[in-house]
Amino acid sequence: MTDSTPYDDERSAYSREALARLVLSHRAAGLSETAGHLAVTRYDSYTGPGGRVSEAHQLTRIAEGLLVGAVVYERERGSSWEEIAQYLGVEAATAEERFSPELLQWAAAFEVPYRLDETGRKRIPQLPTAAYDPESACRQLDLWASVRLSFDDKHAVSAGLVADAPTKEAAGPARHEIAGWIWRRNLEAFLDLLKQYVGQYSDDTDWDSLELGLETTDDEDPSRWYSHPVAGAAHSLDVRLANASGSDMLSVVVAGADSAVLRLRIDTLMAAFSADAPSDHH
Repeated sequence: MTDSTPYDDERSAYSREALARLVLSHRAAGLSETAGHLAVTRYDSYTGPGGRVSEAHQLTRIAEGLLVGAVVYERERGSSWEEIAQYLGVEAATAEERFSPELLQWAAAFEVPYRLDETGRKRIPQLPTAAYDPESACRQLDLWASVRLSFDDKHAVSAGLVADAPTKEAAGPARHEIAGWIWRRNLEAFLDLLKQYVGQYSDDTDWDSLELGLETTDDEDPSRWYSHPVAGAAHSLDVRLANASGSDMLSVVVAGADSAVLRLRIDTLMAAFSADAPSDHH
């Protein structure tokens, strides 16, 4: 058995029912995004014969995963096989036989949330991504819903998952903040893309001063973070950076992104620049 990870502590704040619902939300958003791309006609002439059938067939596979997620969630919240089967048009025993392997796999993953790869160093999650790292999933899905759906709700996905938790409106900062981390080697590319997002196309960053300022930072000491403004024609951001002790990671907080679209882009950017991280780190 391997050591615990920060994700294990975060997961403990959610019930298995809530995690199952989060997986269902994640798969539903994925199906929506994929189906939306298929609606576009502009690039049909670049698609080979049969190409759109391939994309539609992919949607059916995603939909099957969505159905499995729905069944797992319904079982976690106490629905009987009879109640589930009536919507599938089959007998209860048939529904149970069809979905029992997925339910067993789901339950086993809570006993062993990850395994080590062949090198013995990298953790491979056994739970679905959204259940393994629920904090990131909630943040990303809330942003997705804020951008894609027609009603104004900053926590449309996360609000119903954790009972008796304080609302983020009551506890959150005055300005929108997005927190995460990136690899130190990706800092220049990260800041360059942020400049493009806010409409700043001149590169006047004093990289020597920035590197010098980061040397004494420590993400465990709020007074030792480095503040770097990124201002453009469209938005003004305050980017706070600090070294993560004992690693070549940088903790990052971006404040001032008042647009939901911009927040989604920044969150995606952080995910991209930490994508090759060992899975036991944040």
